[in-house]
Amino acid sequence: MTPHTLKIEQITKISLILFISSLFFPIRHVFFTNSAYLTGAYSDFTSFSLYLSDIFLFITWWGVLISRGGARNFFHHVVKNIKWLFFWLILAFLWHYRENSTLNWYFLLKYAELIVAYGTIATIFKDKSLFKPFFWLFSALTFFQSIFAIWQFVIQKSIGLKLLGEQVLNPNILGVAKIVSGGTKLIRGYGTFPHPNLLAAFLLFGIFITIYLLINTSKKWQIFLLNIMVFVNILGLCVTFSRAGYFALGVGLILFFSHIFWNLTKDNQKINLSAWMPIFVVLISILTSFFIFRPYILTRATITDQATIERSQYNNIGLEMIKDKPIFGIGIGDSVLHMEQYIGQKLEPWQKQPIHNYFLLSAAELGIPGALILIWIFLSHLYRLVASIKYQVLSQKSLN
Repeated sequence: MTPHTLKIEQITKISLILFISSLFFPIRHVFFTNSAYLTGAYSDFTSFSLYLSDIFLFITWWGVLISRGGARNFFHHVVKNIKWLFFWLILAFLWHYRENSTLNWYFLLKYAELIVAYGTIATIFKDKSLFKPFFWLFSALTFFQSIFAIWQFVIQKSIGLKLLGEQVLNPNILGVAKIVSGGTKLIRGYGTFPHPNLLAAFLLFGIFITIYLLINTSKKWQIFLLNIMVFVNILGLCVTFSRAGYFALGVGLILFFSHIFWNLTKDNQKINLSAWMPIFVVLISILTSFFIFRPYILTRATITDQATIERSQYNNIGLEMIKDKPIFGIGIGDSVLHMEQYIGQKLEPWQKQPIHNYFLLSAAELGIPGALILIWIFLSHLYRLVASIKYQVLSQKSLN
């Protein structure tokens, strides 16, 4: 490796760290074009933004491109894995070409960015030595986001991190995600994310990554720190009041620990205290969270609240769009603009939001084939993950 290539590799790793960090702090510049007001008022869903993460992704991609021999090899790796998504995006875009707007061009660009991000990250993490530093970085970032979310819920307003991407939060602002407890509106924890559900998704991954680190360390100071991080992250997930987050955490923990103990008992290994410790920490964290936030959590134990009703309405709109245009969809990024057409009633600007199910949303905008391609990508990667875990288990057995 030449000194020039080594320098580019170092720049690439630094920009990767900055890229991952910037995902947690959505700093952006909004272009206030006419499209931003197509819903009747300003909407993030129809506006154009340049994020700090976009810039760091470009730098990281450039570093990978230069240090690994040029565009041909790099893009072959990208297209090989998700080429059908790329093909269908172009086909759907061309199908709507006569009616395409700047909004369609923007969302096509964001899909292209997703493909570039996929290829860039997959290429970089072929270097297995980067896994552990990445896990620690991700866990630390989710830990701080949990603190921010808990703080927001306690004081019931923004905490002053606007420069880091924090939303303007107040229980009386329309469009801010809330729960209602005892007749009082309470904002949910956002951290610096655009919505609590998005924060919940990141915290969910952060919890499992932190548990993984906890299981695979023997240093006392790391064990102490990771226990605190697990505890705080579960508290943070709790104040997002994301029902999907709660459900995914429960199912994930059952599968995660069942896999660990199944392998231990199958090999007749003695289950020692270190194997039980993560379970104790998780259970204590969940019980403590429920004890502290019980009255508020119980408000989510219903399917008749306003949030559930609205979610159902959005999903029904999506189904109507799919019935109307099942093959090529309504157009990339256009579903929000046609909601009134398919619900048959006037909506307030803040009510015009994306369909609250990603696969329904993709089917409505890209058609059923586009949604099936995305589902196939998800399942194929899940299959490869399971196969990789099995391979590691078998390899460990052979070594023992």
